Amino acid sequence: MNLTLATLQVALKQGRLQPIYLIQGTETYLLDQVKALFTALIAEEDQALNLAQFDLAETALSVVLDDARTMPFFGEQRVVLAYNANFLTSETGKSSIQESDLKALLAYLEQPERQTVLVFFAPYAKLDSRKKIVKVLKEHAEYLSFGELQQQDLLRLMQDRLKAAGYVMDNASEQLLLRLTNLNLTQIMSELDKLMLYAYETKVIDQKAVTELVTRTLAENVFDLIDALLKQQLREAVMLYHILIQSGEEPLRIHGALMSQFRLLLQVKTTKQSEQGLASALKVHPYRVKLARQIVRQYSQPALGRAYLGLVNMEIQLKSTARDPELLFELFVLMYQKELQH
Repeated sequence: MNLTLATLQVALKQGRLQPIYLIQGTETYLLDQVKALFTALIAEEDQALNLAQFDLAETALSVVLDDARTMPFFGEQRVVLAYNANFLTSETGKSSIQESDLKALLAYLEQPERQTVLVFFAPYAKLDSRKKIVKVLKEHAEYLSFGELQQQDLLRLMQDRLKAAGYVMDNASEQLLLRLTNLNLTQIMSELDKLMLYAYETKVIDQKAVTELVTRTLAENVFDLIDALLKQQLREAVMLYHILIQSGEEPLRIHGALMSQFRLLLQVKTTKQSEQGLASALKVHPYRVKLARQIVRQYSQPALGRAYLGLVNMEIQLKSTARDPELLFELFVLMYQKELQH
């Protein structure tokens, strides 16, 4: 059965437990939430006896299954949490899973220990549906998958957190926080901790606080740089590039981010696909497409194309000459300024 976080919370609170669960997704914040829900099934004073946690990258699956078959000590329930179940993916990294382990797991799925709640955590974007063990596990387990969270999902989770703590944050500040964190839920929640501490007395988080306190990613710094370029604030663009270099960012890494963003702007400019459809085709978050669509309305396709070609030429020089990256960027800006005048 497929679950949502809400239905899982309700079921566990009501004591409607199943013997096997599979939790999949890459958002650390949500995985930690689920872990806390299962951990709370065992009273704190009984956890040493009836709560077991294993890392499947370090522990044989057979050990986990043996523990799952162990009867609870002085209690009615035992919880076994098994992390990093990469044997469910196509990854070939470090793993202690043997073929005999998989056979043992298949046997356990057919006859699980009813007093044990066995939870597999797969912190990966997707599972390998071609594998028999994945198909059988999904058939027997309660399955909760955290897919790619949409903007409205992130807003709801953020607003729920703020409401529970008694804080207020206007829509503009929320949107800015989403952009600055590149829609990463774990980072959003981490930054909220900082913002709530800052606004502890007023319980009001405004744009000024978000702007000054939220840690900026390379993607966000590049976004600001491109925004300055497109608004013809060329002196500011050069200054932002210098700041990135001085902060230790690699020139080629900065350039790759610049190229990626301009490529997205061109793709958005030249298509009439929906935001969701284009995001799916380009394998980017729909929010990035939404922002790009807002930007490109103000600029012609030729102007964006010439800027992109200028970046391509700059990349060639970065890779083939020993010229100073900051000088090359300044030359690109001069070229870009001339193109805007045509």
